[in-house]
Amino acid sequence: MKKIFCLVGCLVFGSVNAASISFDVNQTFAQGGGADLIDTTVSLGGAGSFTVDPGSASSYFDFKFPGSGTFSTISTQIGGYYFLDSYSMGDTIGSGNFGTHTSSVDDWDTILVSGTIAGVWGNSHDGYLGFLTSSNLFGWIEYEFSRVGSISTLSLLSGEYNNVAYADIVAGTSSSISAVPEPTSLALLGLGLAGICFSTRKA
Repeated sequence: MKKIFCLVGCLVFGSVNAASISFDVNQTFAQGGGADLIDTTVSLGGAGSFTVDPGSASSYFDFKFPGSGTFSTISTQIGGYYFLDSYSMGDTIGSGNFGTHTSSVDDWDTILVSGTIAGVWGNSHDGYLGFLTSSNLFGWIEYEFSRVGSISTLSLLSGEYNNVAYADIVAGTSSSISAVPEPTSLALLGLGLAGICFSTRKA
């Protein structure tokens, strides 16, 4: 009887899969015309937070994760700052996006919005930022970026992160935060429950 209960407990525990957890940001940052705005903390729900600095005489949007967290970046850099990468809906964000070009240990990641432009940041567009937290959770943030004259505006909308360390996530997709048992586990669980019922009747 004890062995059967142990079997059922293991099956229930083993049926839990990775799930992405959503959060809302809904913050807009604008700069230009000589403005130098203050640092702002942005929450990622249960995945922690990061800092946005729309500063440096309105030349940059800078991003910084605490500790070893980082955004996905491209290889281009200026003064040791790496430029943020941009993803489209359906792109996978995982270990393959965080190689030697990552910035970590409280370094800044950057969008340069005046002077030299890297990647897609010279034009208005929408996309997704990929990040890796200090707890090794991959995630994404949807954004809208626009440039009108000397004014650059960045709106951070919503996002998701995977609740299992080093588990890939797909940009722009939503999945339930509920754990979903695998079909095989469900079948074995059914057999275990049937065994309990049989043992109880026999007793």
